[in-house]
Amino acid sequence: MLWFQGAIPAAIATAKRSGAVFVVFVAGDDEQSTQMAASWEDDKVTEASSNSFVAIKIDTKSEACLQFSQICILSVKNGLYIYIYLPSFWLIYEI
Repeated sequence: MLWFQGAIPAAIATAKRSGAVFVVFVAGDDEQSTQMAASWEDDKVTEASSNSFVAIKIDTKSEACLQFSQICILSVKNGLYIYIYLPSFWLIYEI
């Protein structure tokens, strides 16, 4: 996965502007996070998602995770959050 290098608000703005799916991967220290990270780092996933996703990876213990939890309407825990922006609202999926 080509992870977005800027701040969360910039990633959101980029996704909205480009019509891309906004993906947030909240990584922890557990086995599930390790497996999920390995899946996202696969070359095929990177190639397939490079033009249609704006993705960020944040650690559960980071300042970015705290900021995300203040923006996100869901309780933030290890996992994957997918946001699809439609003209007037976001569709939100928690995996």
